[in-house]
Amino acid sequence: MAESLDQKLALADVYAAALFDIAREHNAIASTREELQGLVSVEKSDPAFGAFMSSPAQDTELRERGLEKILRGKVSDHVLNALLVMNRNGRSGLTEALLNAYDQRARAHAGEVEVVVTSAVTLDDAERSRVSDTAATLSGRKPVIEWRVDESLLGGLILQIGDVRYDNSARSQIEACRDRLMGRSERPLEVVEK
Repeated sequence: MAESLDQKLALADVYAAALFDIAREHNAIASTREELQGLVSVEKSDPAFGAFMSSPAQDTELRERGLEKILRGKVSDHVLNALLVMNRNGRSGLTEALLNAYDQRARAHAGEVEVVVTSAVTLDDAERSRVSDTAATLSGRKPVIEWRVDESLLGGLILQIGDVRYDNSARSQIEACRDRLMGRSERPLEVVEK
């Protein structure tokens, strides 16, 4: 059964936590991230390497020898060791999830938070600044923002700060109003006698 993105992130976070601690001890947070990003890029651009890393049919010991041969001296020992441990535990296909979980830890360490802002129209600089300030106030951290446009929102915006979602879109307000009206229409009429 295929694992969901959340499951993959949760599994990868165990390895990301250990890798991040080691990278922090060696003052190598940024370089470790670059190595992970490079591995993910290779997995995406080279189908053979991607299959080598993610195929459950691949023999674990063979993959371990291959990782040693391919990566020893090209990535740091702590990145290679993390990949080897993941391989031994049947998690070698989680390199991208490892990168994402590592990024979340690095942002938290730097006092940053991942924010996704979805609006009905492209926001101008002044609006972006206000939204960024709001995200900083709500989270208490420096927002790293991804801006998206979804015309189906009709108006307003959706602000996703970490795991918390603030939906102030016209679409959600219209849907809430519709639900309230539908709820009222399903109640029986009360007869008041005088």
